[in-house]
Amino acid sequence: MNEIMILSIHFVMLGISLAIPIGPIKLEMIKHGLYGGFWPSWLVGIGAVCADFLFMSFIFLGLSPFLQEKWITICMLLIGIILLSYLGISTIKNSVTPLPLLTEHIIVQKRPFWTGFVIALMNPYNFMFWFGVYGGSLQSIPSTTSELIRIGLSLCIIAGIVMWNLNVAFTVHFFRSLINELTIRWLARIAGIGLIVFSSFLAYRLYSLLL
Repeated sequence: MNEIMILSIHFVMLGISLAIPIGPIKLEMIKHGLYGGFWPSWLVGIGAVCADFLFMSFIFLGLSPFLQEKWITICMLLIGIILLSYLGISTIKNSVTPLPLLTEHIIVQKRPFWTGFVIALMNPYNFMFWFGVYGGSLQSIPSTTSELIRIGLSLCIIAGIVMWNLNVAFTVHFFRSLINELTIRWLARIAGIGLIVFSSFLAYRLYSLLL
C-alpha cells in the first residue's frame, strides 16, 4: 500500500510538471482569463485535459505505434501551425481594436473548451510527452499491479494537470481584477506573440521532418 501511495504522489507531481511550463495552452488560458475571467480560462484547461485523457487512453490500450506514423505527425504539425498562427494573429489584432477589451469574452466564451482541446491534441510536444514520459512511467508500475490500480495511477497524472490549470485560472482571474485595460491589452499582445513563436517552432519541426 505504501508503494502505491508513493507512486500516486509521483504521478500527481508528474502531471503538475507537465502543466507548469508556459506553452500554447497556458497562453490561451491567460488570454481567455484576461478577457472573460475564471470560466473561459478554466474551460480552455478542461478542453486540454480531455485531449490529454485521449492520449493517455491510446497509450494504455496499446495504440501508440499507430499514432507514431510519420503522416499522422505531419498532419498534427500542419494543423497546429495553422491554429496557433490564427490564434496569435487574432489575439494581437483584437488587442489593438478601439472596442473595450473586456467585452471580448462575449466572443471567446463560445469556444474556449474546443480551443483548448484542439491545441492540446495537435501539439507535438504534448504528443511526445504522453508517448515518451507517460509510456516510460507505466513501466515503473510493478507488473503484479492490478489493471484497476494502474488506471487509478494514470488518472493521478490527470489530477495533477487539473490542479495546476485550476491554479492558473484562479490566478489570472484575480490578477485581472487588479489591473487596468491598457495593461490587459499589452498582456494579450504578449500572449499572442507567444502563440506565434510556438507556431514557428512547429513550422521548424515540420521543415526538419520533411527534409
